Amino acid sequence: MNHPYKSELLVNLKAYYHDRGWRSITYFDAKRDEILFVLPETDDVTKVLNNLYTVLGTLPEIDHPKERVVISFCYENGDSYCSRLINPNKQDEINLALIGYRPERRIRPEELQELQ
Repeated sequence: MNHPYKSELLVNLKAYYHDRGWRSITYFDAKRDEILFVLPETDDVTKVLNNLYTVLGTLPEIDHPKERVVISFCYENGDSYCSRLINPNKQDEINLALIGYRPERRIRPEELQELQ
């Protein structure tokens, strides 16, 4: 297992969100370190994102060295993409210090369709 922390975090998050009908996509090998949840348009992405730290606080402890991971949410068409960086690395801290924010990315609908 190349990413034991992220893999276990994904399992825990999927168990927490299991009854919501969300799809999950991982980008562990694309150097994005991302777990993306794709929500139906009936769910409020902003509310889900704002509740993420509360959700993380309820999950079981992970017995692996911490890894950088971006947890993100969007709709099926890629709209309303938003994310939180968990366990930032030194480069993330340097970027934040230099530019004052973490660069955002946009999801193209094609990315979501290719991985269904």
